Amino acid sequence: MTYILYPKERQILEFISQFIQRNGYAPTLAEIAESIGVSALSTVHEHLSGLVRKGFINRKPGVDRSIEIIEEKFHIRPASVSVELPVLGFIAAGSPLEPHTDPNFYMSVLSEGFWVLKN
Repeated sequence: MTYILYPKERQILEFISQFIQRNGYAPTLAEIAESIGVSALSTVHEHLSGLVRKGFINRKPGVDRSIEIIEEKFHIRPASVSVELPVLGFIAAGSPLEPHTDPNFYMSVLSEGFWVLKN
């Protein structure tokens, strides 16, 4: 199964990875919160729980600086990848109209680089 990270999760994962490479140990919740610009440690904890659930990191409960990145389970897709998304319809503003749909109409959207689990 492939998991896609939300922007804050990706930002946290990249910060943790760079922090570990630079210092040799994992950051604290406060250091992660400061790096992403939030003041509530509960927000960081929630994002870290999501990363654990998706398989990007491991944590040992009750142990400071115990975040481990599971590097063999993910890779970064390059930022230049575009994704073809179907356009499901156009809704006119104003009076209600039946939406126009074309099953063959796709829009190319340039994706931002993101982390995904390898299958």
